[in-house]
Amino acid sequence: AVESVCRSILVELGEPLPAKKDVQGLYNAVKRPLGLSPERTDLATEIAFDVRTILGGLNTIVNGIGALRTHAGDAHGREKGFIRIDGRVASLALHSASTVALFLIETWQKKYPDRALLRH
Repeated sequence: AVESVCRSILVELGEPLPAKKDVQGLYNAVKRPLGLSPERTDLATEIAFDVRTILGGLNTIVNGIGALRTHAGDAHGREKGFIRIDGRVASLALHSASTVALFLIETWQKKYPDRALLRH
């Protein structure tokens, strides 16, 4: 879901897709145009650290989702006897990805209220 939202945002903005089209590469490509970089300097002093911490956490979540997919998913094929991850961890990854995707959509809607975010 995160990859699809990121791809749609980049296409709608006319931004080039990154060379690395995995979840980390796509998320990194949308951070700047959406103003989601933890390095942003336009925040009120009393909340700047907190917002930067949360934005940095989103980056960590995206990296974790991508790594978990690589190491525990079945997209790359698995040998007989492969033990899947615990259902709780799978749910955590799924809900985390949903949260990131929804935040990206809501950020798009706030930044571009008159533009639909079409699926690409």
